Amino acid sequence: MDKKDIEFQKWPIWDKEDVDAVKKVVESGKWWCGAPEDHAGEEVWKFNEEFAEFQEVKHAWACTNGTHALEIALRALDIGKGDEVIVSDWTFYATGSSVASIGAVPIFCDIHPETFLMDPTNLEGLITDRTKAIIPVHLGGMPCEMDTIMKIAEKHGLSVIEDCAHAHGSKYKGKTVGTWGDCGTFSFQASKVLTAGEGGAIVTEDDDLSLKIYQVLDSGRLPGEWFYDHFVYGSDYRLGELNAALLRTQLKKYPEQLKMRNKQAKYLNEKLAELEGIRPQKRSEGVESCGQYVYPVYFEEAEFGGIEYGKMYEELEKAGIPTDATYPPLHTLDCFRDVKLLPNVDYSNANWGGKKSSPENFPVIEDVHKHSFELDQTVFLSEKKALDYIVEVLEKIKKKLN
Repeated sequence: MDKKDIEFQKWPIWDKEDVDAVKKVVESGKWWCGAPEDHAGEEVWKFNEEFAEFQEVKHAWACTNGTHALEIALRALDIGKGDEVIVSDWTFYATGSSVASIGAVPIFCDIHPETFLMDPTNLEGLITDRTKAIIPVHLGGMPCEMDTIMKIAEKHGLSVIEDCAHAHGSKYKGKTVGTWGDCGTFSFQASKVLTAGEGGAIVTEDDDLSLKIYQVLDSGRLPGEWFYDHFVYGSDYRLGELNAALLRTQLKKYPEQLKMRNKQAKYLNEKLAELEGIRPQKRSEGVESCGQYVYPVYFEEAEFGGIEYGKMYEELEKAGIPTDATYPPLHTLDCFRDVKLLPNVDYSNANWGGKKSSPENFPVIEDVHKHSFELDQTVFLSEKKALDYIVEVLEKIKKKLN
């Protein structure tokens, strides 16, 4: 196949319904949501209800972005200065920075070599008397081994915040992600599977925690109380009506997109299984649905003529295949490795910084990161011909280099 004959889906996908929804809000002059008992606009409140229904959860609170969603969840769970929070080492910077932003200490957990997700077998070795929570990350939308993680958390009395930034609609063993732990956080940033350019949300089944989340999100206020009464420390993390209107129309389209993502990903998994030296992110039997935000693929260097991942990206991009850069492991980032974080916080017991940031302490992610590439989510919204083309290109790269 010739790349000029292959068309990959563009992102974001929008239509007149999206434009009309935003236009309606602009023309109404109601650009913010107001308070629970005094709605200025209706879009945020309706999105909260609709997103909760979609995620099969009791409470959902929209907020400014996915990073803030994590910070809100941590504050609502009373995690603060000096507390330790275990996070996956392969995730976007925000999973670690959100912990540091409230004065807590992120502790990095190596990943499983096949799922590329937090490896539960590493967890207990990282737990100390300072540990307060675990943040598993559903990388690429693929659900973590949440039943095992929850057993460990319950054994040690730890809170669990699921980072679902990639995982809208993902489901594991009968439960949607975000409902296994105390709460789950989502992102609606421009590249995410459900987007309004920016935005985030926190979901929970717990009534009391839901109230605390709202207080942190809306300047310490309480529903039913005077607008200028503030009862706890919080901030203004409210989402605007324009973003919420766009999210509502995008959410209507998403269930069909989610079906297509799962169908196309399963097809590509089957095709790549026939190609020696290529191993995409493992989808365990417990995974019933995957948001499939990105698609991490491990390649065996020896099978591809000793190629480095930078050259692999170069070859894929030359062929016109949409790719995403893989996240650098958190322990390799300057802000963590060189401990350029908050003053007056003791980071000396963290498993990063100085000698503790040595690659030998994170063997799996060090190997996976050096031998992986990621396909962009748009490939799964494209025709099967485009997926066949990806396999064909990888076969050609392999032959070319061997």
